[in-house]
Amino acid sequence: MNFPATVKAQLAGERVRVDALVEFAFASGTIRLWNGFGELPTLDGKTWQGLGNMGRIDGLEQSINGTAPTQTFVLSGVDPTFAAIAKGEAAEYYRRPVTVFLQFFGDDWQPLDNPFAISLRHMERIKAKRTQTEEGFEYTISLTAETPFTTRRRPPFSYWTDRDQQLRYPGDRGLEEVAGIDGKEITFPDY
Repeated sequence: MNFPATVKAQLAGERVRVDALVEFAFASGTIRLWNGFGELPTLDGKTWQGLGNMGRIDGLEQSINGTAPTQTFVLSGVDPTFAAIAKGEAAEYYRRPVTVFLQFFGDDWQPLDNPFAISLRHMERIKAKRTQTEEGFEYTISLTAETPFTTRRRPPFSYWTDRDQQLRYPGDRGLEEVAGIDGKEITFPDY
C-alpha cells in the first residue's frame, strides 16, 4: 500500500492517529461503523457512522499455519435498526462479508488517505441483547465471524461428475461422458 499523505504528515512531525473501521455487508444493505463520534466521510466517498467508543473487536489475528481463527465484534449502543437485523433471518447475515479497515487521521481527526482492508471475514452468528437504561433501551450486538479458510478442508460442492450434475440439474447431459474421458484422445476438429 502507498500512503503519501500519512507519510508526509509523519515526516513533517505531525501526530498521526489510526482507528479501525468495520463494514458489514448485510443482504438488505451495508452498514459502516467506526469507533469515533458522529459521521466520518472518508476520501473514498463512503460514510461511516460513529459508535462513540461503544464498539470492540476481539480476536483480530492473522491465519498462521493454516488455522482459521474466529473474530468477535461487540457493539454497544447500536440503533434499533441494526438490532432488528441481528434478530432477523439468518439469510440476512450468514456467510456475508465483514471487512475491517484501518484509517489514518491527522491530529484533527481528518482522514489522510483512503482506508485499507486488513481483515475479511464471513459473519456466522449474531446475538442481540437489550438492556433497560434511564434513557430507554440500549442494544448490544455480539457478532462472530470466521475467515474464508474455515471450509478449506471440506470437499468442494462439485467434482465435475455426472452424479453431482444430476443432483443439481436433473436431466442435464453435460457431464455424462466425464467418467470415460480419462486417457482418451479426442481429435478436434475431426476432418
